[in-house]
Amino acid sequence: MDHGHQLLIKYITNQEKVTDKTIIEIGSVREDLEGQNSTKCFTDLCKLLKMNLISVDMDEKCSENARKVFKDNNFDRGQVYTQLGENYVRNLAYFDYIYLDGYDYNHGKHSDDRNTRYQENLGKEINDEDCWKSHLEMVEFLNEIATDESIICFDDIINENIGKGVTAIPFLLSNGWYIIDKTSTALLLSKKKPPSKDIYVVGNGKSLKDFDFNYLKDKEWVGCTLGFRHWDELGFYPKYYVNVDPVVSKYHLDKLKDMIINKRCELFLLDANIIKEWKDVQKYPHVVYIQQFKQQKQNPFRNLIDWCSGTSAVCLAYCLGYDNINLLGMDCNYIEFLPECVELNDGSLKIIKTPTDNPNYYFPSYQRKGDLYQKPNTERVHKQSWYDVRNIFLLFNTLMQKNIGIVNYNCNDTLDCFFERKSVEDLK
Repeated sequence: MDHGHQLLIKYITNQEKVTDKTIIEIGSVREDLEGQNSTKCFTDLCKLLKMNLISVDMDEKCSENARKVFKDNNFDRGQVYTQLGENYVRNLAYFDYIYLDGYDYNHGKHSDDRNTRYQENLGKEINDEDCWKSHLEMVEFLNEIATDESIICFDDIINENIGKGVTAIPFLLSNGWYIIDKTSTALLLSKKKPPSKDIYVVGNGKSLKDFDFNYLKDKEWVGCTLGFRHWDELGFYPKYYVNVDPVVSKYHLDKLKDMIINKRCELFLLDANIIKEWKDVQKYPHVVYIQQFKQQKQNPFRNLIDWCSGTSAVCLAYCLGYDNINLLGMDCNYIEFLPECVELNDGSLKIIKTPTDNPNYYFPSYQRKGDLYQKPNTERVHKQSWYDVRNIFLLFNTLMQKNIGIVNYNCNDTLDCFFERKSVEDLK
């Protein structure tokens, strides 16, 4: 499970000037479990970066745990307060970083000892209503004293109805706060609007024949399917890789293994059928599967009926939090059957002779003799998939109050009824 303190630590370590700044931890360490001792993790960070740490908890036992962490680690920039988080924050004039992990929500698995401590300190067992009330009271005050540099981090975020922050997070979002980073169980919020995040979703269409790929060298981009044959020549790879064609994945398994094992890309989105061919792929946390996304709520994959690697790459960009999605090489005008291919009994296609000038792709060696692939099915699959993506994004922008834009940089008009089109020359 992801832990909120790790998210906050990642953010702080990427900042330039943090010396003498202060982390306020609401909810001191209760049990020294591996990866869950936020007080120890914050102590290590503060020692390294010469920061201050304040740990606050309503339970004296937890406060003693925090003091012990400071003493055992020879940390002299820490302070411990035994009081309710909502009472502590009322005495603040400002704050740098605050980690809200106090008052547990009721997930039904708390130990008798933990419930007993709540009874002794608060006169009641752990319950959701008081959890939500506590966090809301804190952020209502923190909202008044926050600066553009203030950061609030929530842990134990499950969904809009379960976990901590159920009422506090909507309050912050309605009062000008922005989610600047998140994991599956944690959120990082700031009053400063984050800069727009641009990404390039790069296909392999003929429209890129004269494109200078060095333009992408310092950009964040997604590459698809057999593009790696060109990336090897370029000497650099995209940040993300997408290939949801199980036929192509199976035939090029050795190459995918090399890319994954050597982490040539930061994240790989594949079809889960690869597990049948290579069980050990499950050992690599930077590999995810389209079937996983299809099972999750509130992401565009769930609404895709048909998909291809290009539309899957666009949906991945959405899930990764990008604001501006720029399409390159998504021509969607395939010639279905090349003279150099034959159809096999299972309906897949096989290249029997390397094309000298492949009409579908920007570099002639994209497909080579022996390659197996599925029929493009341009009208039924690809165009329908792009149509679905267009409608899904219109809906998600409305429901999520976002303004994610998709621009198609291309010389052909195949997708003009779906997305705004600009010339590739505009990128130079």
